[in-house]
Amino acid sequence: MRGKFSVVGKRISKLDAVELATGKAEYLDDIELPGMLHVKMLGSPHAHANIKRINTCKAEKVPGVEKVVTLKDAPKIPFNPGFYYMDPKDKYIFDKKVRFVGEAVAVVAAVSEDVAEEALDLIDVEYEKLPEVLDPEEAMLPGSAKIHDVERNVAAYVTNEWGDIEKGFKEADHIFDDRYTTTRQVHAPIEPHACMASYKSGKLTIWSNTQIPFHVRSILAEIFGMPQNKIRVIAPFIGGGFGGKDEVILEPICTLLTLKTGKPVKLKLTRQEVFYLTTTRHPCIFELKTGVKNDGTLVARHIKAIVNTGAYASHGPAVAGSMGTREIGLFKSPNVKFEAHTVYTNSPVAGAFRGYGNPQHSFAVESQLDAIADKLGMDPVELRLKNIIKPGDLNPGTSNKLMSNDLKECIVRARKSIGWKQKLNNPGKDITKKRGVGIALLMHNTGAYPYIKEFSSAVVKLNDDGTVQILSGVVDIGQGIKTTVAQIVAEEIGTCFEKVSISPPDTEFVPVDRGTYASGSLYIGGEAARRAAADAKVQLLKKAAKMMRTKIVDLKVENGVISAKSKPTVKKSIGEVVGEETIIGKAAYIPPSNAPVFGAQVVEVEVDTERGDIKILKLVYAHDVGRAINPTIVEGQIEGGAVMGLGYALTEDLVLDSKGRPVNKNFTDYKLLHATDVPNIQPIIVESIEPTGPFAGKGVGEPSLVPTAPAVANAICRATGARIKELPLTSERVFKTLKNMID
Repeated sequence: MRGKFSVVGKRISKLDAVELATGKAEYLDDIELPGMLHVKMLGSPHAHANIKRINTCKAEKVPGVEKVVTLKDAPKIPFNPGFYYMDPKDKYIFDKKVRFVGEAVAVVAAVSEDVAEEALDLIDVEYEKLPEVLDPEEAMLPGSAKIHDVERNVAAYVTNEWGDIEKGFKEADHIFDDRYTTTRQVHAPIEPHACMASYKSGKLTIWSNTQIPFHVRSILAEIFGMPQNKIRVIAPFIGGGFGGKDEVILEPICTLLTLKTGKPVKLKLTRQEVFYLTTTRHPCIFELKTGVKNDGTLVARHIKAIVNTGAYASHGPAVAGSMGTREIGLFKSPNVKFEAHTVYTNSPVAGAFRGYGNPQHSFAVESQLDAIADKLGMDPVELRLKNIIKPGDLNPGTSNKLMSNDLKECIVRARKSIGWKQKLNNPGKDITKKRGVGIALLMHNTGAYPYIKEFSSAVVKLNDDGTVQILSGVVDIGQGIKTTVAQIVAEEIGTCFEKVSISPPDTEFVPVDRGTYASGSLYIGGEAARRAAADAKVQLLKKAAKMMRTKIVDLKVENGVISAKSKPTVKKSIGEVVGEETIIGKAAYIPPSNAPVFGAQVVEVEVDTERGDIKILKLVYAHDVGRAINPTIVEGQIEGGAVMGLGYALTEDLVLDSKGRPVNKNFTDYKLLHATDVPNIQPIIVESIEPTGPFAGKGVGEPSLVPTAPAVANAICRATGARIKELPLTSERVFKTLKNMID
């Protein structure tokens, strides 16, 4: 589908750029309703306890307090806060048992936040403390305290295998056994989570900075026994999500309070609450056993994963399943076994997070591949080229045929840009500051087909003034999806980008959409919009053909003008043809594939061997995105993801004390990278035309951070010889590893 485009592939500014830059964008915290009550939550001080008694009498007497709700006031309907069809459903609005520090036990609605805070201090809760279990391996031991009523605290067990791994290991010339552990990263969006609810005339309206408005509607309908047409969910401007706003967190509490009070309510989390009341990335433990031939051919792989899902399952089983299906297929082997236990612990809930298990899996697999290359005396790039999945192959994890795959081109271009051959095994002459380069690859699905329900629909309206309006449920969380969808529609119809607008996500007015997750908004939502635009264009051309007395095949549309090849002087604008009858195109789309994206990331580091300090000198990321609908947006996603990946690699870790209490729940102690920490990042766009994507496009939002941590770890090892198998790669950890090597 190569060709010349007028809008697709152009560096067009975001539709909302002016609003965002001038501060005119209206976020949830900017919205107020008359008579609105403010909500505050009382959290448990214990990681694991039964609630014996709650006395709210004193709190209810505070002037300005409208309502205090607890377990006795809430529906006893279990749900999964991820997607409405996810299992297990192990969460309640309130439960008789708390499972992590901060879990809500009571909620106050009052005339102001200060009054609500005052009332919280007067609520008396009596707890029966239970043993807290924070380590997932300990949680799986016989005799450990039960967090939920399941054996060994295992929420789910996932396995996938092909071939015969025992036979494969017997055929191997070398066998490698390694253990890797990853950390608890938080999303840290600029905008804290917030929700507002109003119940009027039998209709519930929710304003939420959510990535999944239609899933919110379905889950609330399930909990409260309401028909979906009585629930409206509106998503205003959203200040970042990264998966952290990909599940229901505050909406059930706000719904409960507006139903109880009959007044609108608003609940917004403090910055500290965001750290432990929302979700984190899943900390994981990997045990890898890999068999290889002398020439580097992989012949057997056995991957065992323990996925720490925290207090509730949420996305945990799906994240484990993703590792064992989508991610496992990047490197070919005839004999593979993957198994993962998703384990409950008394720690903050782990949920959807940019990369969805792939960054953890990639850190382990890509780190071990470099260790294998060292043992075999091979260039790490050549080892990867020997074993990567090729165009046209079936992904063994999903059995989907790869329709587009320019991974080899990504590797070649990234390697050349960093100067790989000159810098490999060349730490430099400085005695205390050593340099090294490291590489890691990625494969990440666009969307989650066929493992969860993937869908989108769209409506495209052509107006009598020639403008085009898109009704779509895609949610823009800063990634620019509104702009790229508008570019797709403008291109399909044949009009100017400036003529196109897109409605905000509102379940009352836009057609159903899956939400923003799994890098599938462009691929799925964009294709639904393209098809709706194509439907509108067919109607437009039929009407134009009658007016211009010619055949449809004789017509073309360029820059909003319809002309006939046989009558070049006869032209009509879109608005003239539409006239007083609005043309409406519509389409629903279920994807036939998951169109994996590929990439190669190469990092150059400098390590101070006396202090353990790490400096990232350069990061090159070549990314196969299908067609880049908007290259500027694509580059922004690559750069932003790489920065988030560097934080995951080097500094980020939500630390819990021995009682499960977060100790660094703020931007001072939780070490995010600053602008001055960001190195020279060079994004390279590789376009492998994907036949199932809108104008051949694929996803880019998530994959951009997947390979960063292992690329950095591999570069550190190349510079110093220190193979670090635990994230984050802090200066202290590097220093201790180097010291142990000397001792």
